[in-house]
Amino acid sequence: MARKRPRSIRERFRRIFRYIYLRLVRVGGDPVHIGLGFAVGVFLGIFPTFGVGTPLALLIASLLRWNRISAVLGSLVMNPFTTPFFWTLSGSLGAAIFRVDAKKVLQSVGNGERMKSLSEAALIYLTGNTLIALAGAVVSYFVSRKLVMVYRENRQELWKRTHPPSEPDP
Repeated sequence: MARKRPRSIRERFRRIFRYIYLRLVRVGGDPVHIGLGFAVGVFLGIFPTFGVGTPLALLIASLLRWNRISAVLGSLVMNPFTTPFFWTLSGSLGAAIFRVDAKKVLQSVGNGERMKSLSEAALIYLTGNTLIALAGAVVSYFVSRKLVMVYRENRQELWKRTHPPSEPDP
């Protein structure tokens, strides 16, 4: 029997994040290295790497001996569903930092006005994006490390409950 396709966007989000969660907590290795790999993946997933975020996360995780699977999973945070959110957040944060109206900057770029406007818009966006990517990486490190540790503790408790120690023979 074929699986049903998720009907709503909410259901699709839930399935994507559940998949990432299950893959992350079940990966082998030290929770610290799993968290570091996931964090580098999240950073490179959010930061505009123009399609090379996942391979770059894999390369960095390999060089630093962090968990490569979690690095790839972290880079999946940026996907077609989350891209508009991160772009808007990055532009808004950058505009707030530079104290400019984000709408005016986007309009000047859209109208093809001076090249200076385009470079200003890029600087505003990259500033906001870098901060969002750094914050995402830091938060994802602590959350992913904690998720792995809690998952493993729960699995160990379940094992102990379902496999009590056998009593010695009299």
